[in-house]
Amino acid sequence: MTLATIFRNALGVVGFPLTIWNLAVDRKNKVKPPGQIIKTKFSEVHAIVRGEGPVTVILEAGLSSISIDWCYIQPEISKYARVISYDRGSYGWSRTNRKTLTSLDSVEEIKDILRELKIDPPFILVGHSFGGLAMRLFASMYQDEVAGLVLVDAAHENHYVLNQENEKRIKQFSRLVTFAHITSLIGIPRLLKQKIGRKVLSNEFDAALKYTGYTVGAYQSVYHEFRDSSISAQQLLNSQPLKSDLPVIVISAKKQPENWRKNQQHLINLTADTEHIELDMGHSVHLEAPDVVNESILKIIRTKKINQKQNMMTI
Repeated sequence: MTLATIFRNALGVVGFPLTIWNLAVDRKNKVKPPGQIIKTKFSEVHAIVRGEGPVTVILEAGLSSISIDWCYIQPEISKYARVISYDRGSYGWSRTNRKTLTSLDSVEEIKDILRELKIDPPFILVGHSFGGLAMRLFASMYQDEVAGLVLVDAAHENHYVLNQENEKRIKQFSRLVTFAHITSLIGIPRLLKQKIGRKVLSNEFDAALKYTGYTVGAYQSVYHEFRDSSISAQQLLNSQPLKSDLPVIVISAKKQPENWRKNQQHLINLTADTEHIELDMGHSVHLEAPDVVNESILKIIRTKKINQKQNMMTI
């Protein structure tokens, strides 16, 4: 248990009336999960599984975001393939006993989910923002299982490396998530209306966001995930290069800070078969331009089907 978690629990006892109020509001706002709960070695993972087909698309959301963040992507792609989105850590409707929340933890959790659901390769991996790190690590560790990779304004590991360039930004955000975690049990973030994750999606998800954005687990997860982000970065730095012929599509947002845009240039050289798409918009590309993301995924699905047919003809 971290020092911040000890402080959170102690504050929960001292401010017991607020703790009771906060947990009562949680119960009142609780919404039935849209997917299923899958028991893994360390967690009870909420996953949404839709569609079927010879390829499975895995969707990995960004820092603090959850499965329903893919509400404009999963329904469309599930017409052509099986699609899985899920909640990492204790975000959303998931609950975990993992002591760390690194990109490697995410890869292990995904493998456990696939094992429990008895889903075999090939996989097409799609990662937004921080979720891109886990998808790239998966592609590195299980190269023969991955048919393609789509990075949606994905973070590069350089963004989380502890160096002089990143120090001020990392310390500022670390203080923010630590304060939110420590005060989450007594409901201070709720009083300040500082919820975790997406603020708005389509209207049908208003109640879900109101519930999932204020759970104690959500504040704990964003604290742990950001605390461990430098470890995640090192995991990528230590990983094996991707297969040179792996189809990769990098979608980059132009309305981003200079350092972020600079790091996108590292991603476009991941393989010899990497395509780069730049869009004049902000970070949430999958919400602002879902058609571009959907078409990128479908392009790799179609390529996979063509390759399968060619292999069958050769046999």
